[in-house]
Amino acid sequence: MNPFLDCPVYETEHFIIRKLKREDAEALFSCYSDPDAARFFNGDCCEDDFYYTDLEKFKECVEFWLERYEVQDFVRWSIFEKATDYLIGTIEICPSLKYAADGKRMGILRIDLKSEYERQEVLNELMSVLIEYAYDVFQVSSLLMKIQKDAVERQKLIKRYQFVTAKDECNISFEDYYIRYK
Repeated sequence: MNPFLDCPVYETEHFIIRKLKREDAEALFSCYSDPDAARFFNGDCCEDDFYYTDLEKFKECVEFWLERYEVQDFVRWSIFEKATDYLIGTIEICPSLKYAADGKRMGILRIDLKSEYERQEVLNELMSVLIEYAYDVFQVSSLLMKIQKDAVERQKLIKRYQFVTAKDECNISFEDYYIRYK
């Protein structure tokens, strides 16, 4: 399966995770205009911090994400909460050789959530489905994720999912990165 030709949809007990659509922008704006959520967004190497106060600028960002999908750079999914049918954020996986020390592709993982969803049970549910499918779907040997020191709920993912400090494992000069092998 090539996720850039046939993007998978994932379903968990509480969420549906499907490819980002242009029309998601207005609903997702509440996530990307949330300063508490923006603290945990990963804009390293992106020339953007992904915090927006202007809807039109955010719509331009969504267009960029959709363009990057078309050139098979990364997949950005929207996350729906089933109970409310509400968009709570996005997930991105970017398969890359850029930071790999071993010459194997790694998946750079981003999870952007509205601040009220930055909870352990939400992160675990999302991470479980990503761990189950991401390695095979993206043909990567590892997942690389930024988990800031003050991201208390995300810090719990390190131990639970056996992430290790990435600095010793790959060619990344940024702080707060962790890697998980298949």
